[in-house]
Amino acid sequence: MSDIFEDLFDDAEAFGNVDADAGKTLSHLVRTLRNVEQEIKDAEEHLKALKQQKHKLSTEQIPALMDEMGVERLDVDGVTVSRKLIVHASIPAGRKEEAYVWLRSEGLDDIIKNDVSLSFGRGEDNVAGDLVDRLSAEGFHPQTKTTIHPMTLKAFVKERLENGKDIDLDMFGAYIVNAAEIRRK
Repeated sequence: MSDIFEDLFDDAEAFGNVDADAGKTLSHLVRTLRNVEQEIKDAEEHLKALKQQKHKLSTEQIPALMDEMGVERLDVDGVTVSRKLIVHASIPAGRKEEAYVWLRSEGLDDIIKNDVSLSFGRGEDNVAGDLVDRLSAEGFHPQTKTTIHPMTLKAFVKERLENGKDIDLDMFGAYIVNAAEIRRK
């Protein structure tokens, strides 16, 4: 217990040797750092609010008014405003197998990718080079993973929608946003 008090006493003596001007400078720098951190936090919150406002304008208010006006494209203040179909898709985990079965039954399984991975230990570089169909005979147990790349899925859903073809949006976790896109002339 006496060691703790000796350490505190040593620390107190160290502070006693600190120049008063250096202490003031340090205090000022600490306050400045705290102010800068608060300004960053405020700026990030402001940026988040601006992004929400932009999203609401581009995906709700402007497209709704363009619908009401019956226009797909409009020139305003030196920019062109047009409607753009934005598609989001991500197959829910519980419906992956159903989605893959449907794609295969429709002859659309070319977007499905099969990843085969196998871990090898030290010194097994030559074994890793063998063909995948020989792995079972060699006593290895490869893990397979069936996936659809997110951008491929998004493009697939968008293409089906644009061509008026049937697609279960729920099965593919897809939703559509009709957004305004602004381009400078």
